[in-house]
Amino acid sequence: MTDIEVAAADAVLKRHGIRYVVVGGQAVARTAATTTHDVDVMVTTDDFAKSVASLRTEKEVAADWAEANLARFRILSAGGVPLDLLDATIFAGTKTGQEFFEFLLEGASKDDHGILYATPEAVWYTRLLTKRWKAYAEKIITNVIDGITADRLREVEKIAARFGTESIVATRLAYVRDELARPDIRSLIRSS
Repeated sequence: MTDIEVAAADAVLKRHGIRYVVVGGQAVARTAATTTHDVDVMVTTDDFAKSVASLRTEKEVAADWAEANLARFRILSAGGVPLDLLDATIFAGTKTGQEFFEFLLEGASKDDHGILYATPEAVWYTRLLTKRWKAYAEKIITNVIDGITADRLREVEKIAARFGTESIVATRLAYVRDELARPDIRSLIRSS
């Protein structure tokens, strides 16, 4: 069963023919508890500007703002929940945005009732490449406390190596691992 927010986003995006993968908290929620209600979706670089323009014509969404690689809308039919469109280029490193999007489609997402959700590893990778990576590192730590195994951090390293971002991601993963090693946090982590 999909969450009401994701179902509303799916209906709007499909109506406009926008190919996407759910990333962020809604994707992680497939594996561990989260409190997120916004919907983050990634689109191909080639489709980003067209998708933003198309959604601006949609009566069920309101445009809040748009930057070069990120746009925020609110889904009116879902109580104004935020819908963030992300351009895959942000996370592609030395490759193209199209290559990163295809990576998500082919091996780093799972279908749940016709909606593709990125794996926790792919979400963690994207979170560690944002300007606010430290805030997102805290979310990764919370995800591990809530039951996603820390072993998946090795998969994040593999994604970084594939896209040439390993030096950036390595430093940020070191922060996450150091935090996870703290006795007060270790005591909170569920044993598998």
